[in-house]
Amino acid sequence: MFGRQLEREILMALADEGPLSAVDLAGMIDEHPLTVEQACDRLCDQGDIRSVGSRRYELAASGQHQFTDAEPTRSGSGGSDMSGLAD
Repeated sequence: MFGRQLEREILMALADEGPLSAVDLAGMIDEHPLTVEQACDRLCDQGDIRSVGSRRYELAASGQHQFTDAEPTRSGSGGSDMSGLAD
């Protein structure tokens, strides 16, 4: 899993589970912890997540809006606009 897909998985995990360590995120999405840490660094730089210490991360306000501002689909469930994530 690379780029946008990995970042999307991280954002979804943080939205669902709250603050998580890079190691816990890696286990949840079946990726190497170093790969997840690098993706988290990119997401922090973009302002979508923030570090809460000890390599733990939480969703920032700009990352949260990707889930709350999404318009419902025909089935009634909300979708996420992840078009701004880096590749």
